[in-house]
Amino acid sequence: MIRAFLILLVALTLILLTTAQASEAELLLEHSTSVRVAAWNADESRILTAEGNGSIHIWSAEDGERLLTYHKGGSAVTQAHWVLDDAAILSAEESGAVLLSDAGDGRTIYSWELVGLPLALELNEEGSLALAFTRAGAGALLSLEDGALLRRFEAPVEIGGAVWSADETEVRAWSEAGRIYVWDVEMGEERNYSLPQRSMLLGLEWNGDDTRLLAWFTNGAAQVYETDGFSVGGRAISGVRHRSFVQRAIWSRDESMVMSWAGDDTVHIWSVEGGASQRVFRHDDWVIGARWDDLEERVLSWSHIYVYLWDDEAPRRLRHRNLINGAAWNSDGTQILSWSWDGTARVWRA
Repeated sequence: MIRAFLILLVALTLILLTTAQASEAELLLEHSTSVRVAAWNADESRILTAEGNGSIHIWSAEDGERLLTYHKGGSAVTQAHWVLDDAAILSAEESGAVLLSDAGDGRTIYSWELVGLPLALELNEEGSLALAFTRAGAGALLSLEDGALLRRFEAPVEIGGAVWSADETEVRAWSEAGRIYVWDVEMGEERNYSLPQRSMLLGLEWNGDDTRLLAWFTNGAAQVYETDGFSVGGRAISGVRHRSFVQRAIWSRDESMVMSWAGDDTVHIWSVEGGASQRVFRHDDWVIGARWDDLEERVLSWSHIYVYLWDDEAPRRLRHRNLINGAAWNSDGTQILSWSWDGTARVWRA
């Protein structure tokens, strides 16, 4: 009798814990295939989602009503952004198509074709130009104002990503071998240089004035280098080592700290001065992504089917039914938007 009671007590405890971790979302936006991209618009009144079958949707952020759905050929969407003061949607598809579409009725305003799978679709600060780059090394500078393809960029190898320089006079792309390719936006002239690292490069992020470079690798290293834009100065000046490949790393606002996350199920927040980890958040699986809130006091991370909200060492967990593709804070940190392979995007109270 006592044994049966204890088993029942354990079962009830597990049910209560699961219920607490899988608390109901405030909004449930259901799709027919996996949700690849989701984002609030500027005033957070609408939500953009894009899914694996190529459909793009706009929803009311107040009640979850579907306001618009448009479909452009069936290729999965890899990137999508609100642009032109939320009047349009800029999206890229696995086929290499890049589309500017009206956010009111879904009609195509401009379209461009690139060779390969789009990896980067980065707006300039004014939101008038887009830098697009594919894995095959095909890049382009696109005008959202008149549809012009202003310049093409060609890397001689497959690339892992691409970004604008801080002053937007250059664009940069990099390869897994650690080669960095730089083009002058005005003239199109190209130069390149290498990182002093033998492991496979997975990503780069420059600091605000382009004097330091944050890099992460398959061997678990996340490192900071000094750079003058023409070379990388010797050994890393700071860094940490994860026990598996690093998924990504980002700077804190004042660039004194870095947050990195990896296949070793951890998120590390570490000091650029000395490279010591200040906080380590441990998960049950490979960490796919992480973000600070606006005050950099709380961390949002996602791993397997859970979104983790870290106020302290004991996280709150928000549950999907399948792998999570991404998550984001709203502007005041009161809500969380997450999207998943389970065909849903969800809005949670933070």
